[in-house]
Amino acid sequence: MSESKKAAPSLYIRVDIPEKYINELKEICSDVVVEPWEFGEPEPQPTVDLSKFDVLYTMGLHDNLSILKKAQKIQWVHSDSAGVEAMLNEGIQNSDVTITNVKGCTSVPIAEHTIAMLFSLARGVPTMIRNQMNKKWVEIPVTDLENSTVGIIGYGDIGFEIAKRCKALGMTVIGCRRNPAKRNEEYEPADLIMGMDQVDEVLSRSDFVVLALPFTKETSYFFNEERLNKMKKGSYLINVGRGNTIVDEDLIESLSNGHIAGAALDVFEVEPLPEDHPFWQLENVMVSPHNAYNSSKHLDRVMELFLKNLKLFSDGKPLMNVVEKKLGY
Repeated sequence: MSESKKAAPSLYIRVDIPEKYINELKEICSDVVVEPWEFGEPEPQPTVDLSKFDVLYTMGLHDNLSILKKAQKIQWVHSDSAGVEAMLNEGIQNSDVTITNVKGCTSVPIAEHTIAMLFSLARGVPTMIRNQMNKKWVEIPVTDLENSTVGIIGYGDIGFEIAKRCKALGMTVIGCRRNPAKRNEEYEPADLIMGMDQVDEVLSRSDFVVLALPFTKETSYFFNEERLNKMKKGSYLINVGRGNTIVDEDLIESLSNGHIAGAALDVFEVEPLPEDHPFWQLENVMVSPHNAYNSSKHLDRVMELFLKNLKLFSDGKPLMNVVEKKLGY
């Protein structure tokens, strides 16, 4: 991104944004057009001439950016999601278009959701709720979080926030990441950080495994039968990363035969999760509708980041949260 002063940018938005934020965007931009693409709906056709726009704000989880064929001036695409897998086709990867996402905006709520799932699995909350519905007064086996070990596979911003909270609960925390030498300079909550080439050892040592992996070629179907069998017998699995990280059939088998005691799943390869999927019926599985990121402050965090970046772009300065297109995150 050039550091020379730019003219006021022109912005095309494909998500629904409240009017108060639109007004703030208009203070920075020469033109702002909002034509939302509702999730699950067919891609709408733009009603305006896209050739004049510099910036595109869209959803990286389902926009393949074919729209850029009509928007040759676009220099920067901002994803309203942390995941940008839909847009990272070969053409985009080899282009000069800058991609940014909302990394960091969702870390705290996802960490809080993860802790809720840890407590729920450890204290038998799914069984407790079923027993309540059936008016059954039965003692429920429980597991202590204190002095247990949690392995966080994909130890980035989200993993860091999860680790902070797990450490406060008296848990031993092992982070697992592509670059294990990387540390937080101010405070590092993990007791140990290991490389992805040591993931099998992390799994064998963990009472709870949290998946917070991004979508890449390397992480696709990463958790298959072989890897699930590396997990400690009776351990628990939580996935708040990407749905295609897990081979569903292999996880179902591992949950059914008792090797894994339970799982809390927030993301799935097909969303919404089909009504006939076995995950709905397994008593040791907790299903949430890709909701871990959600927060009453989510939109405020996202718009604060985008407005800062828009000012940087307008001033010709480097942007925050730039995605490494070849890596995928």
